[in-house]
Amino acid sequence: MTATTQHTTSPTRLPAMAWLAIAIAALGGMLYGYDIGIIAGALVFMKSALSLGPVEMSWIVAAVLGGGSLATLIGGPVADAIGRKATLLIAGVVFALGVLVTAMAAGYIGALGGRLIQGIGVGLVTIVVPLYMVEVMPPAVRGRSVTLFQLCLTFGILAGYLVGYFFNASGDWRAMFATALVPAAAFVVLGLALPKSPRWLIKRGRRDEARAALARTHSPAEAETTFEELVAQTDSEGISARWSLLLAPGYRKAFFLALGIGILNQLTGINTLLQFNTVILDQSGLGGGADAVLGSVSVGLTNFVVTIIGLVLIDRVGRRPLLIVGTAGATVALAFMALVHLFTEASAFQGYATLCGLIGFVIFFAIGPGIVVWLAISEVLPLAIRAKGMAVALFANSLMSAILAAVFMSIVSVAGYAGAFALLAIAVFVYMLLAIFPLPETRGRKLEEIETHFLGESHG
Repeated sequence: MTATTQHTTSPTRLPAMAWLAIAIAALGGMLYGYDIGIIAGALVFMKSALSLGPVEMSWIVAAVLGGGSLATLIGGPVADAIGRKATLLIAGVVFALGVLVTAMAAGYIGALGGRLIQGIGVGLVTIVVPLYMVEVMPPAVRGRSVTLFQLCLTFGILAGYLVGYFFNASGDWRAMFATALVPAAAFVVLGLALPKSPRWLIKRGRRDEARAALARTHSPAEAETTFEELVAQTDSEGISARWSLLLAPGYRKAFFLALGIGILNQLTGINTLLQFNTVILDQSGLGGGADAVLGSVSVGLTNFVVTIIGLVLIDRVGRRPLLIVGTAGATVALAFMALVHLFTEASAFQGYATLCGLIGFVIFFAIGPGIVVWLAISEVLPLAIRAKGMAVALFANSLMSAILAAVFMSIVSVAGYAGAFALLAIAVFVYMLLAIFPLPETRGRKLEEIETHFLGESHG
């Protein structure tokens, strides 16, 4: 196998358009996180204003996840058909429409419909922002650019909590949702100025436009060499993005690797543990008052702060080392919590020990799986299957999140928290093995080199 080239061009002289693309990625992540965070403060007041029962409240929360799952499945084909930039703009408009419908809802059905539309917008964002960024940004800053999406997602969650707190005294849940129109509008307006993806343009045979698009986000020398490599690779492939191509020789290993990352990233339990952490701490003996709430806030703040550290390291240390360290540490943290609940009873000790375990888990998740997932899925997939492969992988990711959240408390009722944490630890250990063995390092490598890695294996 030939040696791979590391492209470590200094990112200090990025063109202005590259910085604009980075700002768009930040806003996209914030929209996703804000949508998660704002419902926590709004739902309390929606309950009385719209006469919602427990089942109706559950469906309003779940509607975003359902809409997101649907959108992740269709987002890839849409991005292939009309382009990454156009899909990005549609995502922002759909999200804003969902916000308006929710904020103006007169009853349960209106609120449910608005949340569903928001979910579709968020689902499109999760597909198209990483896809666009990985195809547009220079290799030297691609990792930090894409993982900024995850950082701003965690910031968006915190922002949603803070806005909910700000409007708590008035109970104006409609205003809580309406505030999301500000980042949504900025996302769409700024997105209008972005260049189209040069790799999508090449696939469409629009080579002059592709060269011009590369020139807007790359240095002149890097733009020209990247363009020549893209043209040569497209000429040698001559392949259209068919669904059946996902399982074709030379592509299926990359596809199953991306699919495995998507599924296992949710089997870490991250979304479930973040949603249920107050309940877990309460039932572990920390108490249902200020201590449990403060514990939950500390977990959220830890997630945000450590994601910043991961953002700094992603293009310096690499994707694979961070994922290995993160999954190894998360496995230990989950095993620790399983042992705590196996050998102790609910008490202050168990509560604080569980809080320590949760914080440890979040630290290692944020430094590894949390910061790597979007980048790993988008980088390992060859151009011919990238959009559709991402759609399937992220659909599986969303679906697994919904399934795990739905059955988690049932698992706890049967096997206790010890059994639930042990099962999650086993899943994260499998994730670690995937990071150690089949996952290649992609730091600093052009997408065409990564693609050659998988295509070369199929012919070797």
